[in-house]
Amino acid sequence: MKKSLFILFGLVSFTLKSQDTLPQKMSELDSMMMYHYAISQDDPVVVAMDSMILFYKRMGNEFQGFDFDQNDNSSLAPTFTNEEIKTKLYILDDNTPMELSYNRVSLEYIRMYKKRRKSMSIFLARKETYFPIFEEMLLKYKLPMELKYLPIVESALKPHAESWAGAAGLWQFMYNTGKIYGLEADSYVDLRRDTYKSTEAACKHLSRLFEIYNNWELALAAYNAGGGNVNKAIRKSGGKRNYWEILPYLPKETQGYVPAFIAMNYMMNYAVDYQIYPMKPLAKYDEMDTLWVNERVDLEVVSRFINTPTEYLRYLNPSYYHNVIPNRAENMCLFLPSDKVGIFLNNQASIYSLSAILKKNYSIPEYVAQKGSGKKIKYRVKSGDYLGKIADKFDCKVSDIKRWNNLKSNNLKIGQLLTIYSRKGKKTEVAAAKPKPTTPPALEPGQSYLLYTIKDGDTLWDIAVAHEGVSVDDLMNHNPGLNSGNLKLGKKIKIIQNG
Repeated sequence: MKKSLFILFGLVSFTLKSQDTLPQKMSELDSMMMYHYAISQDDPVVVAMDSMILFYKRMGNEFQGFDFDQNDNSSLAPTFTNEEIKTKLYILDDNTPMELSYNRVSLEYIRMYKKRRKSMSIFLARKETYFPIFEEMLLKYKLPMELKYLPIVESALKPHAESWAGAAGLWQFMYNTGKIYGLEADSYVDLRRDTYKSTEAACKHLSRLFEIYNNWELALAAYNAGGGNVNKAIRKSGGKRNYWEILPYLPKETQGYVPAFIAMNYMMNYAVDYQIYPMKPLAKYDEMDTLWVNERVDLEVVSRFINTPTEYLRYLNPSYYHNVIPNRAENMCLFLPSDKVGIFLNNQASIYSLSAILKKNYSIPEYVAQKGSGKKIKYRVKSGDYLGKIADKFDCKVSDIKRWNNLKSNNLKIGQLLTIYSRKGKKTEVAAAKPKPTTPPALEPGQSYLLYTIKDGDTLWDIAVAHEGVSVDDLMNHNPGLNSGNLKLGKKIKIIQNG
């Protein structure tokens, strides 16, 4: 009986709270918003989501074998009134130390998210990969669990994400901020893209910001815009320390940042109410395993031994440039599907050996950062284009496209002509000097040469595997000067034949 009365009292209390306190609280916030906020197409959150869709569609269709475009049940999607949305959000707000406020700006982002059903389905799928890691770290640092949704706003959970300003990884660390927390970056490794290390760094950074501001909304604003911009906004507002009151004085990107985070909390918790369900995940946390390697490892070599696409391995190991895990004093981490670990261990010696051979003879793509490097292309903007899509197409950075074309924003016009220095397919030698041609070894009795024509996508490894008894060393010994950097389409090379 007492239990029944307690439950009844709780329901009555909640009803009164939602009908009295809630509207008052929300109307006060709305009164602070004296101008209309509209989400533009170049909004960083929108750009990241659109870029992520293309990436996930390609990866899912090609490597995971599922149809990205099926099962879109948008016709089944129910609608909710603003008052119903307000009540749903209030339930979340009542169960977190953070402020998940309802107002005109957060409502705009909720409307935007619920229209992008495929994006939300992908985010729900990616929970399977990343959220166990996020939750573990948030618990370790005693931070609100709702912060696990912040990387969605930051990077759309795209592991190789890079902003126009140079921020990288799931948590979008700038280079200098990353260094403060031990996220070093060099020619081979960028720890800002390491899921475990960047998540721990983000937790440390967020803890520090909360200590400074003692307010989660201001801490999030500082995470996005930097403490200097938040302090400047506080001064311009006359010393106010409420995010919604200083919002007009914040950078444009940051004005939508906290509302986008609030809206993402709402949509991730109520996705089912909108008939939005997860797509098939590209990787599940409990189906991955971690190996420590102490020698150089080439992901293309691993790919062939364990029969897993190189690009999928890059997705699992976003910290490593050039598809290479370098040989360092400390052990380096390699993520693999659990069912492939045994194959790797059984062939570990061969993988190390072949990776070492490739180091000596293969060239490595260098990042094309300056004008005059790479292939100069004139590209005309088409309908549906945006900077992230164009950057992916030509294997360069958004920030460079903007610099090459003196662009002040992410806005593009159909028909606009862009100058791009593409590194796609461009290889440069790492060594200072090219190896001198040598005389090929004499053929033994019974041996002869087969002339092979290079096809699109060929590597020396592919060619060697396709011809029984032929090694990569054989190809290079019998074709002086040959290496991966000069495998030109249509070029003929000699392949030794026995008997």
